Amino acid sequence: MRATMNDAADQREMGTRLIALVLSLVLYAALMAVNLASDATRIETVLGGERPFGIPARVFFTALNAILLLPVFWWMPSLVKLRAYTKQNEAGGATTFLDSLYATFTLRFLLTPLSLDTPPEIRRARNIAFTGLFYFFAVGAVWIILAIRAGV
Repeated sequence: MRATMNDAADQREMGTRLIALVLSLVLYAALMAVNLASDATRIETVLGGERPFGIPARVFFTALNAILLLPVFWWMPSLVKLRAYTKQNEAGGATTFLDSLYATFTLRFLLTPLSLDTPPEIRRARNIAFTGLFYFFAVGAVWIILAIRAGV
């Protein structure tokens, strides 16, 4: 009986990891796809010049975005783990892909209070989720400020 419970927990954990990986890839691809727009190339050229550091603007800013957005692969698993924990405690239901996608964009579950007996990995996931949220807001704010300063 104990082995069956462990197997079910392992399957849930594997499902959570798979959902996190898929969501990470989708979000990363969507954010990287912004570089393909012709307006993005024009804005990048205004911001960094025709060849920042001797590299074509499109290549430079695509590489810069790829590096700046890499934390999504660390942030998203924490969001999904935290969402799975809160969902399990709320209704005892399973976390589905669509539920995780919805929860990622609403982020309401970040405001759910954690009790004193919350496992340390869930507290860590919440800290990572908050830190990642502020990181991505800061990156977005810097891009907006640079664009405004460049007159775009």
